[in-house]
Amino acid sequence: MQSPITPTSLSHWLRRYGTLPRGTVVDVRVELETETAISKLVFLTATYSPDAPGDLSKNLVVKSAHVPLDVNEGKSGELQFYRQLAPALGTPPLVRCYAAIEDDDPGTLVLEDLRSTHDHPPWPIPPSRNQCEAAVDTLARVHAQWWEAPSLGKTVGQPDTTDSLTNMVQGIAAQLPAFIDAFGDGLTTESCQVLERVFSSSFKPWLRLTDQRALTIIHGDAHTWNFLLPRSGHGPAVLIDWQLWHIDVGARDLAFCMALHWYPSRRREFERPLIGYYHERLVEYGVQNYSLDELWLDYRRCVVRNLTIPIIFWSRGMKPEGWWHRLECALMAYRDLGCDELI
Repeated sequence: MQSPITPTSLSHWLRRYGTLPRGTVVDVRVELETETAISKLVFLTATYSPDAPGDLSKNLVVKSAHVPLDVNEGKSGELQFYRQLAPALGTPPLVRCYAAIEDDDPGTLVLEDLRSTHDHPPWPIPPSRNQCEAAVDTLARVHAQWWEAPSLGKTVGQPDTTDSLTNMVQGIAAQLPAFIDAFGDGLTTESCQVLERVFSSSFKPWLRLTDQRALTIIHGDAHTWNFLLPRSGHGPAVLIDWQLWHIDVGARDLAFCMALHWYPSRRREFERPLIGYYHERLVEYGVQNYSLDELWLDYRRCVVRNLTIPIIFWSRGMKPEGWWHRLECALMAYRDLGCDELI
């Protein structure tokens, strides 16, 4: 991304993407610059010439990744998402994209800044029941759009196979002895036994992906703080940060959101009602021949798959405060939902 952002550079990005067919940006005022672990965000106010389209938002955020994302065959997943897939959905459930420029490495996104109308609870405060339903509705809208779509195989490389899935999980399982040794009795005996059973099994929950039924495009990082919720308390949620999207069962996003991040008391209260609500919304959006029982089974399989995530984070050097609570949540969900019978 060019730095600093100027009226000329912003005009160039918008014009190339087609959102500024006439006129120009005459002024840029930077309101806030912030960095996350994976990207830099510049929030700005743009002023346009009088002949520019009247529907352009003046509140924008320019996002650039620190490094190219190694997903989707080496392509920048979020850029690819906004260029190829987002136009089919619009906003909401997505934030409006004004430019997705791939020339500069690792690329630049120009998105609408919704901070004046949307927000989310500050970490680690969980969302309300109404906010959860708005988030689940957004997931259902996204998943229904590509539910068993014939184009899925052409969207993200080759489909999963028994060999590719097995090799992937075996690679994670190879980290397990060192993971357990690193924490000693910080992990209970029962927790170690669960992990050892799961990663010495036949990997059935992962091999579910060789069945094309109910596959769709999922977000891949759908914790509730990646949803922007209306400040008014009414209206749809907007789902942001699409760098990890891929093909999977829709239940994967649900299990990631609830069973990996929510403490047991909250999950036990909200889990079944929200899964039922998600199924209702899927049907409303046109999904057929996928029962609530099938959804629940896929959700439980994905609860098993959650156990890989803390090991992956640890192996990449993330500090325990970034993943330990997720391990505890994932293990409790595994026990609560009787997932031993699925492996």
